[in-house]
Amino acid sequence: MTKRKRRKRPRKPSALVEYRQMIRQADQIISYNRVKLRSDNWQEIALDWFTPDEPERSELGRYIAANEEHLGVSWAREILRLEIFVQANDHAQIIDHYDRALSHYPRCALIEMWVADHIFRHAADFWRARRMYRYAIDSLPDYPKPYYELGFMSYLLGDYGGALDYFDQATERVADDDVEMGSRIFYNRGIARYLLDGDKTTAIADVQEALKRKPNYPQAREALHNLQGKVRWKIW
Repeated sequence: MTKRKRRKRPRKPSALVEYRQMIRQADQIISYNRVKLRSDNWQEIALDWFTPDEPERSELGRYIAANEEHLGVSWAREILRLEIFVQANDHAQIIDHYDRALSHYPRCALIEMWVADHIFRHAADFWRARRMYRYAIDSLPDYPKPYYELGFMSYLLGDYGGALDYFDQATERVADDDVEMGSRIFYNRGIARYLLDGDKTTAIADVQEALKRKPNYPQAREALHNLQGKVRWKIW
């Protein structure tokens, strides 16, 4: 009686093989868009792809000017690839590409500020993201986002006083027309205030400000309804 040969299970591609496949796909998209990086245009293309709007465009421009001798066409290509992964909302590839490619260049606080979101929320690497946000605050002190994120981290740790300090600093920096960031800052500051000392009045004012900026904010609507009730609201 002959023995049956056991079928070999197909091996899962290694992380490096998978990464290279994704890079090839990203390069195909770049080629499809007829982008040709040259020594005389890489700065402008990088700015147009990754940060077409202010104030991020100016900040990335300052980074390029300060580190131009260490960057160049190869860096710009990595930025274009990163933006493709961002547009695809591919969290794993955003982190992997940053670690394999962009982390070898001089640190860019603007890029770290956005990559940290994926490291925090999707890779669950809380402490690494925290270090990146703190670096962003040191380098970009006028940006509200890293203050908000560190406040949210403090909130998750139960440090409501620390969260409130960060949220306060974020409110001082957020623009009036920044709907998403502004509404999140005020909503979370209101909740942190309520959890810290049970002060409904200031909490309600913050949640109302969040709804003023973003009327279709379901969590803020629910929080306002509960805060305005007569029974002490239990969030958990």
